[in-house]
Amino acid sequence: MSMRKVALSHFASHCVEEIAAAQRDHSVLEIVGSDGPVALVNPLPSQVSGTVADWIGSGAGYKLAAGAALEDPAFEPEEWDEFPQDVGA
Repeated sequence: MSMRKVALSHFASHCVEEIAAAQRDHSVLEIVGSDGPVALVNPLPSQVSGTVADWIGSGAGYKLAAGAALEDPAFEPEEWDEFPQDVGA
């Protein structure tokens, strides 16, 4: 993905066109003011490909079991002794 620098004054008067160009060209806009960079405009992907990379971190399509919460432990304390002690060593 490429990056383009755009003056803040230009972006202010042409934001719709610049955002459309960023989406079309798959480019990131670095909006630059008189004191340096002020923002990045990063276009969203045009479509989801369904790869692992698309859903990692997004939680898309993931549902917890009924009655479960994210802060619940993955294993009960009585199950901890069943795991090898050298894991991760």
